[in-house]
Amino acid sequence: MSHSLDSSARGYAVIDFETTGLFAKSSHRVIEVAVVHVDPSGRITGSWDTLINPGRDLGRQDIHRIRAADIMQAPDFAHVAPQLIELLSGRVLVAHNARFDTSFLLAELSRLAYGGDLEPLGLCTMQLARDFLPGSGRKLSDCCAAYDIPLVDAHRALADAVATVHLLGAYIADDPDAPVWALHLDAAAASPWPPFPGDPAVWVSRDDVLPAGPITPASWLDRITLKMPEFAGPDEQLDYLALLDLCLLDKGALVP
Repeated sequence: MSHSLDSSARGYAVIDFETTGLFAKSSHRVIEVAVVHVDPSGRITGSWDTLINPGRDLGRQDIHRIRAADIMQAPDFAHVAPQLIELLSGRVLVAHNARFDTSFLLAELSRLAYGGDLEPLGLCTMQLARDFLPGSGRKLSDCCAAYDIPLVDAHRALADAVATVHLLGAYIADDPDAPVWALHLDAAAASPWPPFPGDPAVWVSRDDVLPAGPITPASWLDRITLKMPEFAGPDEQLDYLALLDLCLLDKGALVP
């Protein structure tokens, strides 16, 4: 899915990555990215997604449901980067558990010797839930359920990104005059990213490859993290607990 790109528009770039693992600074890599453009009112204005060939094994395929055959014709990150940078430049980066996605973005760009001092201006819908959804869980499914937002085909980058868009839109609708929106929009518009020098490749979404087969039922460790208690501590500790949720899911297959 894609739309024409208006590089001069102010707004948000909601992103989601699927990865081979959880630790960006190790050998784990991005294998799928989705970007959804959202205007200041919360309306979707464009969306893009692609599989990415990481040049290594795909990790927990039962979670992301991406097969080796799916990424054979997908571009590597270096050839995704030119368009990805263009899609993100001048916009507020938004993700659910933004520290996770941002860490992978910066790690991949660092491997390409780009953005060594880049500090993306972003918002985290998981952290914002503390203000807009007190008492909810921290997972994307928990926050979406609080607004009756459907989350279909979870662990597909585009599906998770679209759900995050609707969550962001619900926050904006709840308090459209909150200073946080204009503050981030203005700062991002004033700090465009330099273009990435390279040859862009055609993006290859999951819709361009054969279906990956039936969805594997969630492991019991996934189910026990569906509604974890609200956490009232510092933001850094909430990020840590979100990573722990992902670690429990990632290691679920090792539990007899």
